[in-house]
Amino acid sequence: MLKTMNHVSHARDGARIARPFGWLGALVLTAAAFAAAYWFFVLTPVGQQIDENTLVGAHRYLEQQDIAREPALAFLGKLPQVSAVLGAVSLLVSALVHRSVAAPLINLAGMGGAFLTTQVLKHAVLDRPNLGISEATVNSFPSGHTTLASASMVAIFCMVTPRWRPLVACLGGVYAALAGAATLVLGWHRPADIVGAYLVVVWWSLATGWVLTLATPRWNRWRTLRFWGAARGWRFAMQVPGLLALVAAACLFVLLPPVETGENFKLLLGFLAAGILMIGGAALTLFGLMNQVFMHQSRERGR
Repeated sequence: MLKTMNHVSHARDGARIARPFGWLGALVLTAAAFAAAYWFFVLTPVGQQIDENTLVGAHRYLEQQDIAREPALAFLGKLPQVSAVLGAVSLLVSALVHRSVAAPLINLAGMGGAFLTTQVLKHAVLDRPNLGISEATVNSFPSGHTTLASASMVAIFCMVTPRWRPLVACLGGVYAALAGAATLVLGWHRPADIVGAYLVVVWWSLATGWVLTLATPRWNRWRTLRFWGAARGWRFAMQVPGLLALVAAACLFVLLPPVETGENFKLLLGFLAAGILMIGGAALTLFGLMNQVFMHQSRERGR
């Protein structure tokens, strides 16, 4: 009798964790944010001008301060190898700790889907119209480098238990922000390309999390967490600085006049600063929201 009651109880917990509306709502909102970013920064003259001024600001900054090139190149030069190693180690450790082959395979499929989606969208689906603002009209939205860096962090996030996820999300957001900022400073991508990559990765992380909670609910559920890795401070460390950075970036973009000649160095530096704030703010905010969805969807409600 007790065994039967426990079985029913676990089934109810699984049903609660598997509830689709939270996952579906987050997936739809993330896709809508991606579409909005593409429409504004790629398809409209105002958005293209902001994006282009920020990219030109990065080029002018490197011309004036070439010392910034070496650390940025060193970071991005090792980024693919470091990201691949981090992702592979997280999958291997997960397989051993959770004694499950399904979970690492699901996670690998999700992260592979993120990278494949970026390449298909950038090269086969999305276009960058020539609005007479930039000489470079080949589409670069979203960024492949940033997708790889963010996906490696999400791989670790998905593989740990809920008691570690707030901490890992915070560290992952910082890593993704550094990768995105370095990509911008080197002039490899515009800020919107980087934010677009974050959104692709977060979308796939949510899809992966949904499947994981269905396939492996045992270690993807929690009721009460009293552990330093799940402290609320990690959530505030992502959301508060992230939102403040986004607001500051928006204010700068609104207040700074467009620079059409590329000769006003101070204004271009202002755009570069706004772009870095936008990238850092987006990384922290999106990783924070991803963590919130995971924690909400995997929490066991009272019987």
